[in-house]
Amino acid sequence: MDMFGGLTKTSSRIAIAAAFGLTLGGYAMSTPAKAADLGGDCCADLEERVAELEATTVRKGNKKVSLTISGWVTKSANWWFDGEESNMYVGDKGTTLSSHFQLSGSATIAPGWSGGYTISVEAPGVSYGFLANQINDDTEGGVIASVTGNANLNALLSYMWVKSDKYGTLNWGLLSQATDNVALLPDLSGTIIESNAVMFEGSAFGLRANGGVGSALGILPAVWGTFLFCNTSGLGIGADCNGVPYNAVRYDSPTFAGFSLSTSYGEDDIYDIALKYANDFGNFKVSAAYGYTHTTDERYIFGGGGLAGFGYDTDLHQVGASALHVPSGLFIYGLYQYEDANFNPAFLGNGLAGAGDQTDVWYLKGGIKRTWNPLGATVLFGEYAEYKDQFGGIAGTNVCAVGGAFNGGGVFIPGAFTGVAPVCLAAGNVGDFIAVTDSEVTRYGLGVVQEIDSAAMHLYARWQHLELDVDLVNTTDNVRTGQGFEDYDLFQVGGVIFF
Repeated sequence: MDMFGGLTKTSSRIAIAAAFGLTLGGYAMSTPAKAADLGGDCCADLEERVAELEATTVRKGNKKVSLTISGWVTKSANWWFDGEESNMYVGDKGTTLSSHFQLSGSATIAPGWSGGYTISVEAPGVSYGFLANQINDDTEGGVIASVTGNANLNALLSYMWVKSDKYGTLNWGLLSQATDNVALLPDLSGTIIESNAVMFEGSAFGLRANGGVGSALGILPAVWGTFLFCNTSGLGIGADCNGVPYNAVRYDSPTFAGFSLSTSYGEDDIYDIALKYANDFGNFKVSAAYGYTHTTDERYIFGGGGLAGFGYDTDLHQVGASALHVPSGLFIYGLYQYEDANFNPAFLGNGLAGAGDQTDVWYLKGGIKRTWNPLGATVLFGEYAEYKDQFGGIAGTNVCAVGGAFNGGGVFIPGAFTGVAPVCLAAGNVGDFIAVTDSEVTRYGLGVVQEIDSAAMHLYARWQHLELDVDLVNTTDNVRTGQGFEDYDLFQVGGVIFF
């Protein structure tokens, strides 16, 4: 299905491929085999021409069901600075955007009806993504790899579908649900893989408190993802909070006047609906989408946090929109996400009921996309984002207790590397119950992407900066307090090649 109003070359491949779920309904990226030149003595050269065709075409299991192989490889070098330490890691993107190959195919059932399948396998090798931090430079081996299974081969998608040209497509299996990436996909800049609202890099880096110990012992158990926590998925990823594929059934409608509708229902229990629109208006391309997700469960546990044992439900709203002025190449893209969760009990009667339940995310990206050289389009962009009150994973807990977010133990950082925030050691706070009431992560950055059309490749460089503000309350004395943290900077250069 064409969600992007006819975008061409590598930009459309990135915008489509980054969603994964757009393969639903039998779409697959492929490069058709070139036919041999049939001039001259065709009979004498028949075997040679057949061999040439076979060499440029993927062999298929039978004559009824097609097989197409597609995917991409992405690698980057990453220089980071956490306010005290700096280092350089080389690796892949985090899961869902990491290097992968995809097997897809279809078969004709009857006129206007077809069926097919998609299997997508991640193969990042070494990944600099969601779980890399100051002491783990990749996700190979140890505890980190066991959490995600993303160090080696990992099945991301595996599903079947039946499609009617008139009535739409029914998909079932391990798939990208209706609201997965729904607000990310309208981005018309062609830079979804390089940079988007999801916190692929930096979310597992340990926080450093201002005025704390300037060494490995000063790394707090709390990480940036502690304040980028999605209540819907239970992950510290910031945005696209229903962005993890799961076992579900999904329906996709045909496109009418630029509009399409998708809905899905899956384990345990999640249902969602998404409305998408894309069209051209004169010199402008526009794309927009809205998604609603409802999640329920009887028990909520994340990292042994204070919410264990309580039933919960969440409502997630996402909207994204983008406009591109084709002659000038100027573009603007925006995303808004609102999450409303109902699972926090009234903690100790201290007025913290509902803390971390409602979160807001704003993300803006703007720039210019022009073809200034024969390689392909060059994209220059800037971005700004705010992630507000995403601390649901530690809501109502004593962050200064032993093993708390600011004092010993560990969330992602192993226990040997612990720190104690100065607020926990301040006079009047020692031994008291200190809880988070508000938080905000601010993000901004710049980037450049060079498309190389002849090789279906992108080369890019980007800078990302993170800041954190946290408000606290000493519930024992009913006194407001605060804690400052060091900023985090990332400079990344890399490439993506599609096949």
